[in-house]
Amino acid sequence: MAPLLALVATSCVPVAGTAMITPAIALFYSPGGVPPGEGKLGDEAKARLEARPQRALASATQGALAAAAHAPDDVRLQRRAGAMVRELAQHGGVGELAPQATHAIEHLVDIAPCPGLADAAATWLALGDPARAGDAYVQAAKRCDSVEAAIAAVAPLRQVNRCEDALAALRAAWPRVHGKGGIAVLDGVARCSDAITLRRNLSFAPPDVVEDYFALLEQRRLDELEAERRAESERREREAESRAFAASSRCSSECSAAVSSCTSSCAGDAACLQRCSALGHACSAGC
Repeated sequence: MAPLLALVATSCVPVAGTAMITPAIALFYSPGGVPPGEGKLGDEAKARLEARPQRALASATQGALAAAAHAPDDVRLQRRAGAMVRELAQHGGVGELAPQATHAIEHLVDIAPCPGLADAAATWLALGDPARAGDAYVQAAKRCDSVEAAIAAVAPLRQVNRCEDALAALRAAWPRVHGKGGIAVLDGVARCSDAITLRRNLSFAPPDVVEDYFALLEQRRLDELEAERRAESERREREAESRAFAASSRCSSECSAAVSSCTSSCAGDAACLQRCSALGHACSAGC
């Protein structure tokens, strides 16, 4: 046994020595040369780096869609998949995941119209389909008694010139309005109206509410004018300060140049230098 241990111990010495020496030897040899360049990332490298988050998000979205497909009755997973699709759509598009995304959205509406329709509408909007988004919001307003969905329908339906559908949804939602939600409904009507049609389109609301709303619109107009006036006044003030600073800097520079010219002509005469200094102080005081 003792000879065997001695043999093992002896055999370890070269190995350990080699392990210690190899890194030390490497210090004496320079690594391979690096080709010359500006030391900046090229366009291809930048593109690869910028694509990494998108690929990661696409992979996560694909996983969410797969989980939703694996558990088709789990509303939470369906809604999460829709949220991931919206996120991906806002960061470059869904690409080849579009068929899976469409199936997931439609399935969510089938198993849970409320809140599935509102989720679907937001997703269609993110995917660049305002007509389908508007239809889903209108359906959500009807089937889910959602005032918020009726208000949200205005923007996508305006994009596809279907304000009449938006106005119909807002009129139907009016009886369910509570508190400040009424102003949001009336604002939606205003976005789908002009100066001639606004009063007619607001006819579903009580006359006193309509008059109060017109007063609110006038106050908003006055507030906007006042904000513009203040912004213009602040802009002019900043410009005046900038001009004053530039003039002061220019004056100080001219004074410095005059003092330098004066002292260079003094040839070291103390009285002359004193007069130049006094001239400089007087000039700077005038700046």
